[in-house]
Amino acid sequence: MVRDVALPVLLLSAGAAPEAVARTLASLGSQTVRVSVHTDQRALAGLTSEHVGLVVAGATLDATACERAAWFLSTHPGVPCVTGAAAGTPAGAPAPDLLSAALQFVVGRRELVQQLLATLPALHPSTALAFLIGARGTCGRGAGWLTEPVLRGAVDAAVCATLVSQAREALPQLGLTEAALFDHAAGGLPAHPLQRLMRTEAPAVTVVRAPSRGGGVRLLALLQGFPMGGYTVFNTELLPRLAEAGHVVTTCTTEWWRSDWRLEQVRAVAPDIHHPHAAVPAAAVPAYIDWLITTRGIEVVLLSHSLLGFHALPWLRARHPEVAFVDFVHTDWFEQAMYGSYATLATLFEGQLDAQLATSDTLASQLVAGGCPRDGVRTAHIGIDTALWRHDGDRLAVVRESFGAGPETLVLLFAGRIAPEKRPHLAVEVAAALRDDGRDVVLVFAGEGPELRRVHERAAALGLLPRCHFLGELDEHTLRHVYAAADVFLAPSEIEGISRSLYEAMAMGCVPVVSDVGGQRELVVPGTGSLVDAGGSGAAPYVEGVRPWLDRTARGAARVAARAHVVNRFDITRTVSVVTEALALARRRRAERQAVLPVAMGEALAVQALETIRRHVLRSMGR
Repeated sequence: MVRDVALPVLLLSAGAAPEAVARTLASLGSQTVRVSVHTDQRALAGLTSEHVGLVVAGATLDATACERAAWFLSTHPGVPCVTGAAAGTPAGAPAPDLLSAALQFVVGRRELVQQLLATLPALHPSTALAFLIGARGTCGRGAGWLTEPVLRGAVDAAVCATLVSQAREALPQLGLTEAALFDHAAGGLPAHPLQRLMRTEAPAVTVVRAPSRGGGVRLLALLQGFPMGGYTVFNTELLPRLAEAGHVVTTCTTEWWRSDWRLEQVRAVAPDIHHPHAAVPAAAVPAYIDWLITTRGIEVVLLSHSLLGFHALPWLRARHPEVAFVDFVHTDWFEQAMYGSYATLATLFEGQLDAQLATSDTLASQLVAGGCPRDGVRTAHIGIDTALWRHDGDRLAVVRESFGAGPETLVLLFAGRIAPEKRPHLAVEVAAALRDDGRDVVLVFAGEGPELRRVHERAAALGLLPRCHFLGELDEHTLRHVYAAADVFLAPSEIEGISRSLYEAMAMGCVPVVSDVGGQRELVVPGTGSLVDAGGSGAAPYVEGVRPWLDRTARGAARVAARAHVVNRFDITRTVSVVTEALALARRRRAERQAVLPVAMGEALAVQALETIRRHVLRSMGR
C-alpha cells in the first residue's frame, strides 16, 4: 500500500515579492504528490522523510516535477540530489544552460540536506547553490537531472541573474566548474541492454488523486510519445476532450527520446504527464508504470503504438487483474521486417486486451481477420473539430496572391511530413506534368521532413522552383488559410492509416487526390475527390486523378461534398463518444475474463533496450 507521506519542501523566499511566493506556493499545491511546505530550515531537523526539496520563490514547477524527482533518487543510488531544466531547454543541454534552472529547484536525500543546511547561517536563494556545491564535495558526485523540464515558469530574471552570477563567482574559488555540479552518468541509457526488471522500492510519497466526474473513469494512456505527426495531433486533441468529459487522464510515454510536441494542449487540462525514461533507468520503467496504475487507482489502460506497452501487458495484467486494457491502432505499418505491423502486434496480444480500437473500418476488419473477436473491436476514426476546421473566405485571395496564383491558376498542396513514405517527389512530378500540358500550376509544400532538400533539388532540376513554395511547418490557424486557398490536396503516400491531413483538407473544402491505401476510401467517396492506385511508382496516375478537377464547376461541387462528408461522419465529438463506449466495453469484458498468468519480462525488456539503442542512439550516430 502507498504510505501517507508528504514530500517536505523548503521554500527559499528571502527578499522575494509576495506575488512570487504565491506563484510558487500555487504550483507546489498542484503537485501530483502531497507536499508539505516549510520556510524555516530548523523545521527540517526532525523530519524522517527520504527526500527534501528546495525551491526558490517565483519558480513554477511542472505538476509531476516532485514525483519524478523522488523516483529518480529512488532508482539512482549514490546520486545525492536531482534537478532539472526549464521548459524550452534543449534535451541534453550542457551544464551551463542548466545552471539557472538547477539553482531554482533541487530535491536531495534528507540526511545530506539536513547536514548541509545545518552549516548555513540563513535561509536564502543561494542556499540551492550551496547545496549543489556541498553535495559535490560530500558525495564526490554531482546532481543528476531530469531531462524532461521540471520548471514551467522561472523566477524573475533579476533573481536568476543574481543566482547564476553568485555561482560563477564561487565555483572557481572552490576549484569547481559548472559541469562538475552535475553527474552526466546518472541518466540516459542503461549501461547494458540485458538488465533485469528492476525491483526497486517506490518513493515514499503520497499521490494526490483527482476525482472523476459524470461517470468518467481513471484512465492511463500509454503512448509511444509525442513525435511530430498526425499520431500526436490526434492524441493531443483526444486526451483533453476525454478529461473534459469527466475522465481522469494520466499520460505516460514509453519511448526513450524526449517528445513534447504540442504537449501543452494536454498539460493545460490533464497535467499528470510522465516520461519515465527521463527519470529512471530503462529497467525500472515497468515499475514506474505499475506505480502509476496503483497510485492513481487506474481503471482502464489505453495503449497506442507502444512496443513496451505490448510486452509489459502480461505482467501488468497479473499485477492488476481488475484493470481493463484497451489498444488503439492507428496504422498497419511499423518496422514490418522485424515486427509485421502495429496491427500484427495487436492480434498477437489480443488475449491480453479487453477491447481494441482502430482508426478505420479497413484496419478494424484486418484485426478481426487476424483473430481478434469481432465484438471487442470498434472503429474510432480520428476525426476533426469541424467547427474549428472551416473557412469563411477571409484572406483567401490574399493567400493565393502570395503564391503568385491568379483566378485560373490551379494550386496543388502537399501538406504533411516530407518523408520517404509520403513520396513528396511525386507531387513535384505531377506539377511538372501539368505545366508541360500547358496548365497554370502552383505547387505548395506545408511541412518539414528529411526529404525536404531532395524535393527542393528535384523541383529545381525540373525548372519548377518559380512556381513552387516551401512554407515549412505552419501553425493550425495559418494552415487552415492555406488549405482553403488551395484547389487540390495531393497526397501520393505509399503508406497511411487515414492521413490526418486528409481530414483537414476535406473539412476546409480542398479537393483530395490521394493514394488508395489504408482506410482513405472511407473519406474519399465518389464526388469528393480521387483515389489513386498506390501500386505504381510514377506520377501519371496522380496526374489523371487531378484532371477531373481542372474544371472549376466540378471542383466547386467537390469542395462542398468533401466538407459535408467530413462534417456528417467524422467530427471528433463522434470519435470521443466511440472511445468512451470502448472504455466501458473493456471494463465489462474484463469482469468476464479470467486473470492471465505473468510471463517472463526478461526477453521483453531486452528487446526494448536493444530497440532503444537501434532506433535512437545508433540512428543519431548515422549508423
